[in-house]
Amino acid sequence: MLSPRKEIKIISDYVPGKSIDEIKEKHKLSRVIKLASNENPLGPSPLAIAAYKECTQKLHLYPRGSAPELVKKLALKWKVKPENLIVGNGSDEILDLAARAYLNKSDYAVGAKSTFSVYASATLQTGAKYKGLALEHFCYPLNGLLKFPKAKIIFICNPNNPTGTFYSNKAIYKFLQKVSKNCLVVLDMAYAEYAGESEPPLNRWIKQFPNLLCTRTFSKLYGLAGLRIGYGIASKEIIGTLKKIKLPFNSNYPAQMAATVALEDRDFIEKSLKMNAEGREHLTKRLQDFGFEVLPSSANFICAKIGKRAAELVGWLESKGVIVRQLSSFGLPEYVRITVGTKNENSTLLALLTYLFNK
Repeated sequence: MLSPRKEIKIISDYVPGKSIDEIKEKHKLSRVIKLASNENPLGPSPLAIAAYKECTQKLHLYPRGSAPELVKKLALKWKVKPENLIVGNGSDEILDLAARAYLNKSDYAVGAKSTFSVYASATLQTGAKYKGLALEHFCYPLNGLLKFPKAKIIFICNPNNPTGTFYSNKAIYKFLQKVSKNCLVVLDMAYAEYAGESEPPLNRWIKQFPNLLCTRTFSKLYGLAGLRIGYGIASKEIIGTLKKIKLPFNSNYPAQMAATVALEDRDFIEKSLKMNAEGREHLTKRLQDFGFEVLPSSANFICAKIGKRAAELVGWLESKGVIVRQLSSFGLPEYVRITVGTKNENSTLLALLTYLFNK
């Protein structure tokens, strides 16, 4: 019998959020609201949609694997050189490339237990070990990570998924100063735009810390999750190493073009950030009014403790056409993660909760 490598057998399946079509079919519903996967409820930037449509006559051509137009715009945005950037099939691919490029079977990586599962799966597939530490007051265990000086990779998610907790630029900078230069620090900043803090000076950081790799995505704020496009920022040496093992055409042409113009759509970006900040504050307050413990969030979602009946509540909401995420796969079975939706979507969720808890 054909068997996969033994490392593959110990990797847990990725647990995605349930889709709208899945819930429609299951419960025979005509309308479903998805507040489970941290997508932008406003959809893509109108400029990105237009750029995507313009690509239809070039779909028979291979894309340029280096994504030169997008890299040029990103280099200007971050004040770095093109050689400091790599574009991937979502930032997930950059995480995977980092693990494959730097981990040997005798190595180990460290991160958190309750965080994005790709850090562990990318590590385990190489034959290396992943040491997941417990969160500290629902925040990433930065102090604990420093207790593993022989770690080959440290994974940090900031803000953290699924808790939404966040460390300031100052705190991350202090942490980086303490890490061994022989350890690659992968700083996943998928939700950083929502934190409300000014962007860190990544151009200076990657010069001072040649062992730092920052990953970013167009899946959240920019509304391009369906196109799978993300990127990494690091030293020339790290980027060169990752490029050696990436697939030649890892990002598609429409995704590259949509992302390039999405960077410039300031109206859409500001509208998205404003809607998220207002909705996050309102949802937090109302959930607290219901008696739930809500963690302080710096992302486009909130994490709330429901208790032992969390799964039951999630199932009931799905039957009424609202999808939220129970966090059993993150090791937090009594918690749910709720994406901040539009005003109408948030109101629909809150109306259902009001009916359930005030009847």
